Amino acid sequence: MSLKFISLIVAAICIAECHAAFETYDSGIQRITLNSIRGLNVWTASSKNGTEGEEISVPAGVPGGIYSDLEESNVLGSAVYHEYNDMENKWVGRLDWTFTRDFVVSPEVNEKSEIVLVCEGLDTVAEVFINDVSVGNSENMFARYVFDVKSAVKEGQNTIRVAFRSPVEYAQTKFREHNETLGYKVVPESLVPEYRGENQAQMIRKMQAAFSWDWGPSYPNSGIWKNIYIEAYNGAIIRDVMIFSEPNQSVPDESNATTWTVTARVYYDSGIDEEVDLSFERVDSTVATTTKVNITIGKGNSVDISLTELGDQIKLWWPNGYGDQNLYWYNVDLNVPQFSETTSRRLRFGFRKVELIEDFVDKDNVIKGREFYFVVNGKQMYSKGSNSIPLHVLTEKITNDQTEWLLRAAKMSHQNMIRVWGGGMYETDTFFDYADEYGIFIWEDFMFACAMYPATDEYLDIVRQEVDTQVKRLQYRTSLVMWAANNENEAALRHDWYGSGWNFDLYKGDYIKLYIDTIKTMTEELDPSRKFISSSPTNGIQSQEEGWVAADPYDLKYGDIHFYNYVSDNWDWNMFLRTRYASEYGFQSFPHYESLAEVANDITTWTWDSPMMDHRQHHPGGQKEIRDLIKMHFPFPENYDSTEAFPYMLYMAQLSQIMGQKTQTEFYRRLMDKMDTDGTGHNMGALYWQLNDIWEGCSWASVEAKGRWKLQMYYAVKFFAPVLASPYLNADGDVVVELISDNPQRFSGNLKVQVFRLSSLDAVLDEEVHVEAEFLKSKEVFTVNRTTLESLDCGARAMSDASDPCVVYLTLPGTPDNFLFLQYPTNKLALRQPNLRVALEAVDAKTVSISIETDAVAPFVFLTNAREDHLGYFSDNGFLLATKTKKIEYYSESGITPQQLQEQLNVMSLFDVTTIRYATTTTRRPVETTTRNTGNKPLVQTLTVLMCALFLLLQKL
Repeated sequence: MSLKFISLIVAAICIAECHAAFETYDSGIQRITLNSIRGLNVWTASSKNGTEGEEISVPAGVPGGIYSDLEESNVLGSAVYHEYNDMENKWVGRLDWTFTRDFVVSPEVNEKSEIVLVCEGLDTVAEVFINDVSVGNSENMFARYVFDVKSAVKEGQNTIRVAFRSPVEYAQTKFREHNETLGYKVVPESLVPEYRGENQAQMIRKMQAAFSWDWGPSYPNSGIWKNIYIEAYNGAIIRDVMIFSEPNQSVPDESNATTWTVTARVYYDSGIDEEVDLSFERVDSTVATTTKVNITIGKGNSVDISLTELGDQIKLWWPNGYGDQNLYWYNVDLNVPQFSETTSRRLRFGFRKVELIEDFVDKDNVIKGREFYFVVNGKQMYSKGSNSIPLHVLTEKITNDQTEWLLRAAKMSHQNMIRVWGGGMYETDTFFDYADEYGIFIWEDFMFACAMYPATDEYLDIVRQEVDTQVKRLQYRTSLVMWAANNENEAALRHDWYGSGWNFDLYKGDYIKLYIDTIKTMTEELDPSRKFISSSPTNGIQSQEEGWVAADPYDLKYGDIHFYNYVSDNWDWNMFLRTRYASEYGFQSFPHYESLAEVANDITTWTWDSPMMDHRQHHPGGQKEIRDLIKMHFPFPENYDSTEAFPYMLYMAQLSQIMGQKTQTEFYRRLMDKMDTDGTGHNMGALYWQLNDIWEGCSWASVEAKGRWKLQMYYAVKFFAPVLASPYLNADGDVVVELISDNPQRFSGNLKVQVFRLSSLDAVLDEEVHVEAEFLKSKEVFTVNRTTLESLDCGARAMSDASDPCVVYLTLPGTPDNFLFLQYPTNKLALRQPNLRVALEAVDAKTVSISIETDAVAPFVFLTNAREDHLGYFSDNGFLLATKTKKIEYYSESGITPQQLQEQLNVMSLFDVTTIRYATTTTRRPVETTTRNTGNKPLVQTLTVLMCALFLLLQKL
């Protein structure tokens, strides 16, 4: 089979999987798409190697990027993420690259009065030529550019050339020019060495993490990363549509007492002053809601058109866990009768009303601070979620399937909020499609992070293009809940993170010019329907009252905070802060052993402190911090820095991460209805750092780069459960159990409280109590006092070396189980051999049932599937096994049989760590399999893809 035919099949699959909530339909308007897959050899990327003077020329994909083009042509030698390739391939980002192709202009195109080139995304600094005529320049990865090319194109054969300047060289040049011209540096001047990246990313409007971060590699890409096409028309064309929906009452409902005024703000490009027909209609219902107007338009402007929806014909959109995500399709048509041209935009959105509440918590005592929480359709919402980073540092490698998988994991773990972090990218349309569908609010940072930024007139003009593009692109999204100007830059300025303290007022002036005078002003003008905050963390209204840079941006009584502590005991809830809203917090761990093996030449040579592990750890001091937390809580291997101990160190690193996240998240959730006399507390949001990985390296992530769930994601399913029994030790040494609920529905059940010693499956305490949950309450439902614990020999809070540690184990039907170690399991002699036995049975073609049997209490039972089945997950993992048997399931997106799972299944518990001093290889637990009929993937799916490929092939002939 030829490469060309394979490429066409890939294209067909992409088309078959197309998933969009924004569609374009045009009639009478000519369009020439300039996209092309790499295998068709239409685009060429070329450069001259500066050191050797050799010409490099490879086929290019558009949309795409130069690293992927070089990788596919075997110029890089191996995959971009393999071993040290991020360091070995730095030369790529330091060269200029030119992308070239030919295209044909038909007479029908050439005769149009308006011919424009639309570049939806150029990464980053580029000049565009058509037939050697310069038609425009790009200086912003996040801006859409529309260039007039009427005078440059000709009928017949044409050539387009996009000449990219090295992003590394551009950023460093701009840094020097700013310092030389204005007399001060836009700090920081350089990254810490552990980042292994390029410097001065703040000088270029590009994914900041492309120059590296403390969780990712440096790959400063160049390329045409979004669609590029030519449009030709005589009349007018819709460029953007924004949607504003406003109910007639403060709390909308689904009765006829509610009416919605829905306004489409239509932005268009036009070369005429003529009458046109504009219509706006709902298209997915038997209910006909339509507005049509005849208007006169000018050259390049916007127009509003409105319709009314009745509440009893509309079902509300709710965040995940609060109700259904009802979405409706609407169509906007712009018809120019004189030229028989129609341009249409079809959008899908839902109806909801959201407010960010920042009222004083006590109007009679305002020093107690302000609230910070969201109200949706009149109902308070506790924010549960995470922070996302780009799914890959090379945007062309991000797939729709990968995106859906990640958002599905967020939904499954009860998340209702994702903060799109400000050092990455404005997420893809597919990302927002699934956020809309899955009920996950998006807190959207603008792409500025962890640095001071320029505020020159030139730079601000470049930023305005970005704001205009992104606000107009994303505004109609139901899931978009809030804009934030930047990540951590208010705190960085106030606390002098990067050396701006020598002239605070100077840098503050730049800060206000950029974020307040430019981004905030422009965003609120374009989108007055959403809240805008000036940074994260920020004190919100209080920061504004203090001149936009608060004296303490981490004030617990206002806004949100980011909190990290890698030194103190992360199993002790007392170390965490009583904040209003925790928008970042977390702990590091590494991916699975099997995942690291895929980017290694020989994983069996890796050790905890080996050069390769150091290379994959970008957080300064990170290896020691993780190691110290492991030593604080688990049996620590004497030979921790050995090949034998390596898989177990990775395992315990994930355990350390999940226990810190579990303890911290439950603490925040227990604060949802509690406020101290000084005003701290009443926490209404917990967004952990971070949702996903960008590569196979050390990070704070819960989902690996290729989709495999780390233990943190399994624990997020539990610690974010709508109803959760949460145990903790109070100051008196009592075990207190609180029942947390953000479930709008009533819930009750019988809570079983058991206390086990690790030496026996027989509980030393076994009690049951009926409990009832209350919405947005965390109430005490059970206590085991210290005297009782001491009578059971479980009362001494020995942090380590307990001979027989005790653990509290909670079960409540309809909710996740939970546990609390009363002494830490650091003594290897206290852990008993559980002799874990596993039996497998088919459920269906994609699911296998797993029965696990144990002879002893088994802490942190860890199951892994060693095959490259990244898109699969267990129904539970990393759990405390305190019963004789437990049943879970394994789901594989691509399908799996019990026999296949048996061949790759590894099962271990904390006991296995005690054996490694004498071990030479990693031990796999035996599995027993019972096979049932599982079936195969539907044949029709394969036939459909092949038919699509055949259709595309015939088109090319």
